[in-house]
Amino acid sequence: MEQATPVLLSATHGAAMGYAATFALAFPASSRADRLPQQDMPPPHGTCVLLGKFLSYLLRGPVSALVQEITQQPGCRRPLTDRLVEAYTKGHKRKKEPGKSLIDTWDNSLPVVINALDGLGLSQVEVLIEFGLPHTNAEVDVLLAGVHPASGAPSYVLIELKQQREAAVHPERSVAVDLGYDEWKLHPVRQVQQYCQYLMQHKAMLRGKPERIAGAALMHNAHDADVSGLFALPTSDHGKLFTQDRLEPFRKWLGALLAPLSGGEAAQALIDSAEYAPPKITEVDVTARVGEQQCFRLLDEQEIAHQEVHEAVRRVRSGGTKEVIIVRGGPGSGKSAIALELRRTLAAAGWDVIHATGAKALTLTLRDTYARQAPRGTKNRAKQEAVRLFTYFNQLRKLGENGCDVVICDEAHRIRRHSVDRYTPKAERENPRAQTDEIIDAARVPVFLLDDWQSLRPGEVGTAEYLKQRTEALGYKHTLIDLNGMYRAQGSAYYRDWVLRLLSVGVLTPQAWVPDGRMHVQLAETPEEMEDFLRAREAAGDTARMVAGFCWPWSKPDGGSPVPDVRIGAWHRPWNVKAGYAVEGAPDADFWATDPRGAGQIGCVYTAQTFEFDWVGVVIGPDLVWRENRFIVDRAATRDPELRPRSITEDDVDRCVRNAYHVLLTRGVKGVVIYAADDDTRDALRGHVIKPVSHALPKPMRKILRS
Repeated sequence: MEQATPVLLSATHGAAMGYAATFALAFPASSRADRLPQQDMPPPHGTCVLLGKFLSYLLRGPVSALVQEITQQPGCRRPLTDRLVEAYTKGHKRKKEPGKSLIDTWDNSLPVVINALDGLGLSQVEVLIEFGLPHTNAEVDVLLAGVHPASGAPSYVLIELKQQREAAVHPERSVAVDLGYDEWKLHPVRQVQQYCQYLMQHKAMLRGKPERIAGAALMHNAHDADVSGLFALPTSDHGKLFTQDRLEPFRKWLGALLAPLSGGEAAQALIDSAEYAPPKITEVDVTARVGEQQCFRLLDEQEIAHQEVHEAVRRVRSGGTKEVIIVRGGPGSGKSAIALELRRTLAAAGWDVIHATGAKALTLTLRDTYARQAPRGTKNRAKQEAVRLFTYFNQLRKLGENGCDVVICDEAHRIRRHSVDRYTPKAERENPRAQTDEIIDAARVPVFLLDDWQSLRPGEVGTAEYLKQRTEALGYKHTLIDLNGMYRAQGSAYYRDWVLRLLSVGVLTPQAWVPDGRMHVQLAETPEEMEDFLRAREAAGDTARMVAGFCWPWSKPDGGSPVPDVRIGAWHRPWNVKAGYAVEGAPDADFWATDPRGAGQIGCVYTAQTFEFDWVGVVIGPDLVWRENRFIVDRAATRDPELRPRSITEDDVDRCVRNAYHVLLTRGVKGVVIYAADDDTRDALRGHVIKPVSHALPKPMRKILRS
């Protein structure tokens, strides 16, 4: 059988090199028809695999090619490391080299894997370095693609590389490990287990086929005695731990999973495999059932937060004192995913769990979802249960001291100073307690999930620092966990940071948008152009919504018909239906984000927060205008009744308007289209947003499936 020419593939070298290799078939077509999906000829090596130009890997090639690149000259990095650094810098649009830790991993740890494969005669196994997990910015250090020696089916091996010589498990968190960083990291075995589970959930060719994928953490510099605590966590086929003392078992493990046959087709099959989109809030199971129902797969810091709450509950129920958990993360970091997965898993374990928010749209959506998922004959009872299980921050004081085991406060940035309103008895209004204190009192383990830059009203005080202060004032222990991952905007953490800079949130200054191959950012010259583009995306099967700053009146329906309040020139559209009113053919305000009929109205920040859409069109109104190289808030242009009273300070108005646009601009999964009503602002954005809507989008090469 003719052997393929070894070729390395990377984002930077692929275009220059061309597609020089031909994949040798591992076995006759007749014998593999029911095992490996038939694939078209793969694209030129190193080109980005597109889900909107999503980069699937940093560099890829057979072991036979990689082994030639790991010979090291004295005082120099290995050629493979230089290749990876170049690919990282150019392919990811970075302006500087990757960090020292990542470079050291490539230079010191990758050769251990490559040499092990080469020594086993597995020279044709395909190696994908920094393989990106779909829809996130998480990357697997090494993914090996090949053929299983027993079944002949595609076989994939995930390896997380750890250079540490020693590591210790957190005394109170079994999945948190000290690896010498400034913060606790997820146990490497659990990390790779979750990566395997995530790929099985999102890659069609792996769904229902757990035998096709395996995983391990390789700590090749560490002896067993120096990482002994890490062995307490149960291993599995999807997560094993190998150390310097276990390199021979590591080699045997690889040999049992990969045959000495070409892995090129298996690698391309995985890359080209149709993908399942992440579940939406209305699709995920919010009951206490266990099994194969739809749920969120948590990764990295998400899993640390999830397990920390479970262990805090066990400690408190075993006689410990109340513990407060604070989880902080930006848009798309997975806060709501953690909240719903906590509600599901804690309830399944028998704990009394209440989910609370300050957002009516989210709470009513969850109540509706809970009742809809109830077994036949129990839906009426489920509707009654849902009122208690999914509630609002200001209702938690009714529970009394430790009225439940856990209260999960999603969107905790919406927490107010106090819970009193016009219906509160006069005695309570005169000396109100802090709403945070009421929430902490209500549960043995209160959990707060928040973003410091998403509060929308002057009276909303939910920041991590404020919650820490209130917890300490009450004499309780608190734990703060920061989420660094990105699970929206095609995993573009760069886009998340760019929005903060664009809006000058905090002390950040604007910078030009540089396309990163993940998130599409486009500028519309007219609202009609924006709307036409979004309708075209809907016709292609995507979800899309238009949203706007609160700069136009919001009228009640006129004789049952919506009033087109949002007017820009000859273009006019209605807001989502005003709360308390009904319009034929349009959903109630609280279901605007999840009902397909909502596409015909303009959403506001209060109905859009928490939710996401494949595409979002954002109308920047006259309350936010570009002057002197930055956005300035024009208080006179806002129509938000919460911001109009003169008693509201300029600082509060400025914060709330910027935060509102921060929310609106971060609702998109695939892309965002921006239109600015102010002419000068639109002119300025042309220098910050590269692609106009008139530019055609690249056609996706992978199909996205809905579960």
